Amino acid sequence: MSSHWSEYWSGGHLTSFGSGFKKNYEGELKEFWEATAKKFGENSTVLDVGTGNGALIELIQNNNQFNCYGIDKAEMHKGVTQSINGTFLAKTSVECLPFNDNVFSNVIAQFSLEYSQVSQSIDEIYRVLSSGGSFTFVCHHPESIIVKPNKKILKAANFIKSDIENHLIRLVKSVRSSNLLLSKQIVEEIEAKVITHFKYEQEALKGTNLPAFIEFLLQNIHGNLDFEEAYRLFMEELDLLIKRLSELVAAAKNTKNILEQLKALSIEVEGGQLLGYESCNILATYIHGSKCNS
Repeated sequence: MSSHWSEYWSGGHLTSFGSGFKKNYEGELKEFWEATAKKFGENSTVLDVGTGNGALIELIQNNNQFNCYGIDKAEMHKGVTQSINGTFLAKTSVECLPFNDNVFSNVIAQFSLEYSQVSQSIDEIYRVLSSGGSFTFVCHHPESIIVKPNKKILKAANFIKSDIENHLIRLVKSVRSSNLLLSKQIVEEIEAKVITHFKYEQEALKGTNLPAFIEFLLQNIHGNLDFEEAYRLFMEELDLLIKRLSELVAAAKNTKNILEQLKALSIEVEGGQLLGYESCNILATYIHGSKCNS
């Protein structure tokens, strides 16, 4: 994964959904993990792969006393993880786990394993899992309500880079010169391109912050602001968005490789789709199995 996750978790987010979840995961995801945790034995030793800032460990520790370890390739926010009952290891890769063989009774992961090199990570998880131990993974599904709208945002972001960027450069220069007539003309050119390509995808464009950025420029056309710096920051955030969403889309496609790798190791698994109770839309794919007793 890119280093942007270190920046993200260091910002203090508990979940991978950012400001959408002020506390922890809710609804169907919360209920799934609470039900999963009830199947763990008392004082189980649990490894959370791609823990972030420990949201999943906090969930399963509710009304339980497990011995939990969380690892993540990214940096973590110590102020967050220190408040959670677990041991956390940042800058730690699932492809090379720093644990002895057969030490965990349960291994869990949510929206993380599919970002890894699956052929290596599955081998490592199986190595550290004790005989009879279980694993449960929740992974992105290509058609989920998480991935599908972000695919559209990614398409819109790439469109801005390829078709709108030069117009934005011109717009910034005209705004800096307080040329309202030219600025409006350039905005009309942008809107014409947008209508041609994204007439029915206005929400995707909003997800890139393009409309908000254009509005900011026009509202401050007579202001004494550093418009070039504002443009630089907008494009920097856009590049980061493209990187993050490209990883998300690739990870969702990688979920099927997890199943294939498990089958290659002759591991029996059960799985299916997590659905929203009210909408019946796909939230994620879940995969559950266990290590045969040796």
